Amino acid sequence: MMDAATDPVARAEDIAAINALTARYALVVDDHDMECLADLYTPDAVLVGLSGTIRGRDAIVAYVRRTLDTYDGASIHTPHPGVVDFTAPNTAVGVIPSHVEYAQDGVQYVLALRYHDRYERSDDVWLFAERRLEVRYAVPVHHYGTVLTNPTPNEV
Repeated sequence: MMDAATDPVARAEDIAAINALTARYALVVDDHDMECLADLYTPDAVLVGLSGTIRGRDAIVAYVRRTLDTYDGASIHTPHPGVVDFTAPNTAVGVIPSHVEYAQDGVQYVLALRYHDRYERSDDVWLFAERRLEVRYAVPVHHYGTVLTNPTPNEV
């Protein structure tokens, strides 16, 4: 009998669940659904971003809420296909490339980033245990056409 670590169907189901988790994150952030956002993290989750390290699901949700409150309107988070590697039957790590569009202080921005994630399965549900943001570039939209040739693309 195969277990989840060796059963290719179970492993494919786990990958699909983790991909759904990363897509759901983008949707709930764009919808400002903080209750659903909280449900995507373990209670002791860690977020490492531009503002440093934030520990705990409630603190992460509060941080995201404060960040979204600085936007002029909608945001668009777009995750791209990434990679997931399993470290144990109920833990995995992944890298998810993403783009984010938003406006702040009357200026529209585009960001390219990678989420370096650590996932844990709890009660048969995959959750974020850690998200570490690696910003590849963050520029006003009017600089987007030259961002890849700019030697210092991080303007935000």
